[in-house]
Amino acid sequence: HSSLSPTHLRESNVHNTYNSCQISNQQKSILNKLNGEKQKLLVSFIYALVSGIWTSFIMVVVHNRVPNVQKYPPLPDLFLDNIPHISWAYAVSEYIIVVMSFIFLLILMFHKYWNIILRRFFALCGTIYFLRSITMLVTSLSVPGHHLDCTPLKYGMSGEILSRCIQIFLFQGLSNQRVRSCGDYMFSGHTVILTLLNHCITEYTTSDFYVIHLLSWFCNIFGMILILAAHEHYSIDVFIAFFLTSRLFLYYHSLANNAVLHSKSDNRLSIWFPMFSYFEKNIQRMVPNILRVPWPLTFIYTHDENKEE
Repeated sequence: HSSLSPTHLRESNVHNTYNSCQISNQQKSILNKLNGEKQKLLVSFIYALVSGIWTSFIMVVVHNRVPNVQKYPPLPDLFLDNIPHISWAYAVSEYIIVVMSFIFLLILMFHKYWNIILRRFFALCGTIYFLRSITMLVTSLSVPGHHLDCTPLKYGMSGEILSRCIQIFLFQGLSNQRVRSCGDYMFSGHTVILTLLNHCITEYTTSDFYVIHLLSWFCNIFGMILILAAHEHYSIDVFIAFFLTSRLFLYYHSLANNAVLHSKSDNRLSIWFPMFSYFEKNIQRMVPNILRVPWPLTFIYTHDENKEE
């Protein structure tokens, strides 16, 4: 009599199904608990806020350290030397950022695990812009085009520096808000936010939204081209910003999705990446892309979350 009889196989299948359902329910319970870790969202927001204010202050400093364009002309650049300056291109790239930000906000509104997504967005934003503040400060590149007005600003009191810093921070350095700064070339902040929004949009929506994915990638690439066409950044600024942002996003999520790295016996993450360990130590799987009805609409439409999952 074979041990793999139909009866045994049926019992085994039922047992495996029961175990898988039990594991699935446990994972749902864990994710629901993690989605309620509002204190981590607050910490990530404060981290991004401090990084943004610090970067704005550095932008004020480096503006007055820009080399004189008459003495130090723009550096040779393969793209800028062969593409004519398009004055309206930079403003269009900023409108693209606004559109992508709106799409990302819609995803947050309808995504069940918006708390985790927003926490990761703030953590990555804070880290990348802090790195950007260092690269801006250590090396001052000459302006990429003669059309840029980079006259050093004279600050009589520390209050004026603070006022300028707040202005840059509140308007996020957008030129269409009449915020003009020079010296913040290595690397492109506009490319950073374009790339980060693109990866968040494509990562936290299912493959059913392939049209949105294609549109997001098009906006990312086209926005980078517009930044270069406006001669606001060197090609290396845009390339490094795209490469660094995309790699950090992928590495962060690869580590976050690896349950082995979160084991208590392996404390390397907590040593080398204490903030990452704090944010992600309880997450041991990919965050499922589950849409839900946002709170304001629950009065109009109700649904059964357990049935949806």
